[in-house]
Amino acid sequence: MTKKTMIVVVALLTATPVLAQTPPPPPAASAAVDPAKLAIARDVINVVLPPDQRDKMFASILDTTMRNMMAGAMQGSGVAEEIKDNPKVQAVFERFVERQRSFAMADLRAAMPDLVEAYARAYARMFSLDDLQAIRTFVQTPAGAHFVQRGSTMLADPDVSAWQRRLTAQGAARQQVELEKLKAELLSVRTAAPGKT
Repeated sequence: MTKKTMIVVVALLTATPVLAQTPPPPPAASAAVDPAKLAIARDVINVVLPPDQRDKMFASILDTTMRNMMAGAMQGSGVAEEIKDNPKVQAVFERFVERQRSFAMADLRAAMPDLVEAYARAYARMFSLDDLQAIRTFVQTPAGAHFVQRGSTMLADPDVSAWQRRLTAQGAARQQVELEKLKAELLSVRTAAPGKT
């Protein structure tokens, strides 16, 4: 799993956007950040992603996402059957997956401070002072804190897991066909214009 994918997952889990609405354009990255808004946004982030629980939350997201993506990617690919039928292949595959998980978790841990600060700055740019105060008030209630902190476990819900697996399986099936098309197009370009690759 890439860091970009993980950031998208975190973005989906730490906010509750209304996907049917067209979002406003994002503010410019260089837009100044009001210090008062930034302080409140950091408070919100610290409730959404409590510092003492961040590793556990991200590990849970990562484990569930990887499990769902691997299950979806193996559907119909023949890989699952080969792994199941050959214990040696299964051991190699399990070591590979664990290495990828370890790399991703190490990347997340190293990038966590930057991610947290980026979210705080983004919230400070996207919301008014009044909005941020209302959000902070909500997330500091027991129900609000429970709501935002449970977001990291949503991927483990059976319905959400099934959706993610279906989507991953669709992408995996399409990927092989698309890669073959890409190879054919690149070969066509290379053979049509010798020396210009």
